[in-house]
Amino acid sequence: MLMLRFFLYLLLTIIVIVGGAIFGVMQYLSPEEEEIKFASPSSVRTLSSGEIIGYQSAGDAHAWLGVPYADSARWRAPAAKLPWSDRKKTLDYGAQCPQLPIIPDSGGGRDFVGDENCLTLNVWAPPFHPETVPTGDDRLPVMLWIHGGGNTVGSGGSENTKIYDGSVMAEDHDVIVVSVNYRLGPLGWFMHPALEATAPTLEDASGNFGTLDLIAALRWVQENIAAFGGDPGNITIYGESAGGYNVLSLMASPLANGLFHRAIVQSGDLRLYSRDEAVNLKRNALGRDVWGSKKMVARWLVGQGRAASMDQAFDLQDTMEPTELSVWLRSLSVAELYGIFEADFAGMIEMPLLLGDGYVLPAMTTEEIFADPLNYSQVPLLIGSTRDEMRLFMGFHPDYVELTRGFPSKIKDVETFHRDTAYATNFWRARGVDAIAEAISQHQDVYAYRFDADDWRNLGFIDLKDLFGASHAFEIPFMFGYFPNPLKILFPDSTREELELLSGSMMSYWAAFAYYGDPGEGLSGEELDWLPWRQQDSGHYLILDTEIDGGIRMAQNIVRFEDVKAEFMSDTSFSSTEEKCMSYRNAFWADLYDPQEYESLGCR
Repeated sequence: MLMLRFFLYLLLTIIVIVGGAIFGVMQYLSPEEEEIKFASPSSVRTLSSGEIIGYQSAGDAHAWLGVPYADSARWRAPAAKLPWSDRKKTLDYGAQCPQLPIIPDSGGGRDFVGDENCLTLNVWAPPFHPETVPTGDDRLPVMLWIHGGGNTVGSGGSENTKIYDGSVMAEDHDVIVVSVNYRLGPLGWFMHPALEATAPTLEDASGNFGTLDLIAALRWVQENIAAFGGDPGNITIYGESAGGYNVLSLMASPLANGLFHRAIVQSGDLRLYSRDEAVNLKRNALGRDVWGSKKMVARWLVGQGRAASMDQAFDLQDTMEPTELSVWLRSLSVAELYGIFEADFAGMIEMPLLLGDGYVLPAMTTEEIFADPLNYSQVPLLIGSTRDEMRLFMGFHPDYVELTRGFPSKIKDVETFHRDTAYATNFWRARGVDAIAEAISQHQDVYAYRFDADDWRNLGFIDLKDLFGASHAFEIPFMFGYFPNPLKILFPDSTREELELLSGSMMSYWAAFAYYGDPGEGLSGEELDWLPWRQQDSGHYLILDTEIDGGIRMAQNIVRFEDVKAEFMSDTSFSSTEEKCMSYRNAFWADLYDPQEYESLGCR
């Protein structure tokens, strides 16, 4: 959703900058009609912490927004929320956790937004009166949504990001939808020797505070969801991008075992950083800055005048008493903490996230974790990605597009762009979908998908289908069933009905999986039967597309990392060594990049 927010901003900016005065799209640029919220007596619910009252949403579901689920102290495990005595109104989203804004301010700055008091969640349910809330065997499946944003930006919802609104899923498919805020960036994942030495518990020493927040949210759901008609014995965790990473990390965490019963991973993967990386990383293989904890602390020491240089600051933190340093770190304001960062794409910070501490998360590789079912929660798994994941990211790269005020206004060469983004996307799918499906399907059913819908509008000066295709995060409005007005500008009017049909099918599949652990023919029983990844052989997955481009259908293929790399190395379509080097730098992102292999191509 974060990526969609960013995309909508860029789209409107492009229209203004380029002057593509497309009168026909102006009807979609009007803001959504503001939802008027009135506390509804029929939404009163009693929780372990106290009584709450919500409202009846425009989608005709009951909604409770900004419900506190835990208290957080900086770089400590979350604690149980203190009870309240008065009936609490839950009509508005809670504050997002501290982060950089996805768009710089007009002066180019990126002052932080959010508040450390941010551990809230949101609940949507069918509009039951208190006396008709389902009980016993009639209780409904629960779907807990984990937002994306690189684990450094985003939230479980706000008045500006209603694309996560669970009303349609709750009302149309009889499920309870929960979305959650969790700590992000250096407040969510931060492992430093001084904090470890002074930590009272292994959880506090782990550095995995964002992960612990999600576990606390699951415990809250276990304790309270029956008050909304939800079944604590049938909880599906699902998330996209970083949310998908977090779903897989919860599968790997022994502390989360038994707190959920199904898992959906959308465009995710799992990469756990070692303690050494979490503390000492300074740069990645591409030479880009990465914020290990000692580097952050050094910058804070210099910024606060405690050290004259980075070298001095590294030495100082190693000689300070752990208690002195940890107290000083906790005394810094959020503005001081975030003041050292220059954001990456859409406000994200490149730093170690999801830390293999050996207690909250295992000190193992992804391959080691999923090779043995004793290492992870064996729950039904639905996993997939989009056909053109990396076009969204590479569509802002000056190697491939002409940028106007930082936004793409023309693709330099469509064939080159599509070739290179296909390689990068296939590397993502190989690691984040197929390798995991292959490993886990040795022991249980796995259901895989690829989202292909790309029926976007041609704006004249740029064709969105060529630029973004079926890109990262674009499936989200389909599986929530919510398309805000500005998003509708993407779709030609002629495709609207087909897109809504695809959305209905996706929600039906997702709901069926939440009910039964098998998407089958959808909750309606009218969809194409979704077969498991492994039949007599493996590699079976469902393509989610509109009828214009072939519709929903089964396909079979396994994308393996070594095969994609071999194809790249033997590809003769590159016009020069320089072009192949450019492609390698962009396709082999993050830890896929091999400096020696890069040099072997003749690259410098």
